[in-house]
Amino acid sequence: MADDAAQRAMDAQEHKKNYDSVMKVGTQFGVPFLLALTMFFTQLTMGHGLWSVFWFIVTYLFSWYVVKTFFSAH
Repeated sequence: MADDAAQRAMDAQEHKKNYDSVMKVGTQFGVPFLLALTMFFTQLTMGHGLWSVFWFIVTYLFSWYVVKTFFSAH
């Protein structure tokens, strides 16, 4: 019985560590990438040509900075 409780506690810690890792990567890279991709396709459909690549990069860097600065626990 005690072994089961100890194993469940270790499993819970491992799951929390995995969850925290996935959320960190998702917020620091996934969210900025999706925002930048949205901006890219918006600019592309509006006919801005190569400027859409510029706005993709600018949007990605800005949103990455915002997420890293304001939503990081460190």
